[in-house]
Amino acid sequence: MSNILETVAVNVRNGRIMQGLTQEALAERADLHPNYIGMIERQQRNVSVLALEKIAKALNVSLADLLKE
Repeated sequence: MSNILETVAVNVRNGRIMQGLTQEALAERADLHPNYIGMIERQQRNVSVLALEKIAKALNVSLADLLKE
């Protein structure tokens, strides 16, 4: 099993890029700070479930999609 922080980081980054969003645009959609998005993508932050739910909604994916390896 891989590191869950790495899995989330990759899924958030890939989802963001696939939709043509910058970190700033995703942060605005999710009502989070852009630095927080960057820290998640760099595995520097243990993202909360509530923040992960906001990101999932902003990317129009399920919470489970962000946790899939």
